[in-house]
Amino acid sequence: MRIDNNLNGMLAAQMQVNQNAQTIASTTKSSTDIENQENLPLNTQDFTNAMVDMIPQTIAYEANANGIRTKDEMMSTILDIKA
Repeated sequence: MRIDNNLNGMLAAQMQVNQNAQTIASTTKSSTDIENQENLPLNTQDFTNAMVDMIPQTIAYEANANGIRTKDEMMSTILDIKA
C-alpha cells in the first residue's frame, strides 16, 4: 500500500495554510499602519477570506492523516494475520 497520495495531499494543504497564514500576517501588519487606514476594508476582506480558506485545508490535512493511519492499521492487521 502506498501513502504517496496522502502525503502529497498533506503537503498541498500545508502549502495553502502557509500562504493563508502569510496573508493574515500581512493584512494584520498593514492594518496597524496609520498610513494604510484607507485600505482597511480591503485588508479586513483579505483577512476574512484567508481565515475561511484555512478551514477546508485543515480538514483535508486531517483526512489525509486519517488515511495514512488507516493504511498503517491495515498493514499491521495483514502482518498479524500472515504471522
